[in-house]
Amino acid sequence: MLLAVLIIGKQMKRDLISVVIPVYGDKKLVKILYEKLVSVFSRMPVDYEIIEVCDACPYGSADEIRKLAKKDKRVKFINLSRNFGQHLAIKAGLDYASGDYTVVMDCDLQDNPEDIVRLYKKIKTTKVDVVFGEREKREDSFFKKICSKAAQYLIYGLSDFSHCDARDLSNLSIFSKNVLNVLKEDTEPYFVFTYIILSSGFEADYITISQEQRMLGKSGYNFFKGARLFCEALTSNSNKPLIFAGMCSFLMFVFCGLFILKLLFDYFVFGQRLLGWTSIMISIFFIAALLFAYLGILGVYIGQIFKMSQGRKIYMIKEKANL
Repeated sequence: MLLAVLIIGKQMKRDLISVVIPVYGDKKLVKILYEKLVSVFSRMPVDYEIIEVCDACPYGSADEIRKLAKKDKRVKFINLSRNFGQHLAIKAGLDYASGDYTVVMDCDLQDNPEDIVRLYKKIKTTKVDVVFGEREKREDSFFKKICSKAAQYLIYGLSDFSHCDARDLSNLSIFSKNVLNVLKEDTEPYFVFTYIILSSGFEADYITISQEQRMLGKSGYNFFKGARLFCEALTSNSNKPLIFAGMCSFLMFVFCGLFILKLLFDYFVFGQRLLGWTSIMISIFFIAALLFAYLGILGVYIGQIFKMSQGRKIYMIKEKANL
């Protein structure tokens, strides 16, 4: 009799889904997103928790999340001490997630909460470790789309997960407990969770999603922040930029050697002399630019080593609720 009760209880056990949301946007979006998530999960045979991580948002979002956490214990609130960036805010939420499956999504409602149903169905039926949302349409400017596509091809091509197809992946994704445990163990300060999952080799699948129009506010990523994220994602996953810079230096050395031999040959055989201040200055500027580019790439890697050697916490929490 006891065995039958245990078997029935195991069969009736519902999956727990943890939804991790980094928050840096208009406070009005917090309540709208919460209501949409509750509506979605009310139609799914699962239990859920919503972990909202306020990344020192200056728009009053922390107050709104605090109110929701008091009203609904399924809302978990983490308030970071300062702005650590979107991906470290995701990392903070992942460290406190306890679900059988974990969903990561943005707070700006460009990710449609209804897609969680499709993500959950896909990971349950395919038995893969992670399902990503692949953007079929983006509501961004033409310049941002071009920059994003170019950055993706460079990262995929030069990284340690070059075996993967260069897909336009959204933060919207779902993954298993095994993947969550691996992400919890990661302590590097340059945490970009999408690329960490890809580099780990977990079996992945994809669903196509359409990025919705931003309802309120504007993106927290400008060109310089996007470029910084690109540099961190590339250099934390590959040392190929250093190899490329070294190859360029070697090729430049070979070119200079051949050019010197040509000048000597022209001088002694044909009696020709290379005249012109312009050509000399162009050569000097070109070589100087190459050297500074190499030093810049080297500096990025040295900066990463310095930051990791400090051993500081990658994020710090000022306030928690329902955790």
